[in-house]
Amino acid sequence: MKKSIDISKEQYSLLNRYIGQGDLDSPVTFFGNEPGTSGPDISETLKFIENNPRIEVGSGFMLKEAYAHPTTSDFARFISRLCLGIRYKDDRWFDNLSSLGKVTLAEHIMAPACIKHHSLVNLRPLPRPSENSWDYSNINKKDYLRKWNFTLKGHYSDPEKEERISILKEFFDARTGVVIGIGDRHNKKEFFELLYPEIIFHKAELDNHNVYFSIEHKIILSNYFNNRNGIKLSGLKDLYYFITSRNLITCPG
Repeated sequence: MKKSIDISKEQYSLLNRYIGQGDLDSPVTFFGNEPGTSGPDISETLKFIENNPRIEVGSGFMLKEAYAHPTTSDFARFISRLCLGIRYKDDRWFDNLSSLGKVTLAEHIMAPACIKHHSLVNLRPLPRPSENSWDYSNINKKDYLRKWNFTLKGHYSDPEKEERISILKEFFDARTGVVIGIGDRHNKKEFFELLYPEIIFHKAELDNHNVYFSIEHKIILSNYFNNRNGIKLSGLKDLYYFITSRNLITCPG
């Protein structure tokens, strides 16, 4: 059972500087909301982040090899389906899978980041097992979410927030591949407009959902990836067609 913790300033600083997993040269970066947790409680996640090989990103860092998502995770399965569909140029990854397809999907989920050739970077710093949970006894969840809501007028800032925004900008400036935002597309649109005042987002109405995109900056912003309250497999197939019709990604693995 996961336990709430009274997070220290040093632990928060570590998480604030940790932006994700993968590398700068990934053909595709998935841009999520915050890291998922691993292990019996948040302390295990902190230990993993603190003790594993890093890639420096300015004053921040990414992990070369992060803990794997469970193969039952809709989020991980959707990412892997999209990557495998693009790799094999095959839309069958978005329908019911054969036994071999299910095995290949599970192997892709469990593979290290260096084999999958994609990065996963997050906007907010505090890991959570789900958006309905909260593991931090000395941090107010409502204040935390308001702090990272760029759609609010007069949203406030502080040195830690500015540090993380600066680290994320260094990453997005240096990356060479496409960014696919997953979830909170309106908020991420405002975030990128803060980072790049010159950016122009267009809205594409796909068959089952809408996305924002900037071809010049190679950014696509989608709703969340899952079958419950997300874009569902039909929406993932839409996204696959949108990406491949514009040749935005070359074989992300």
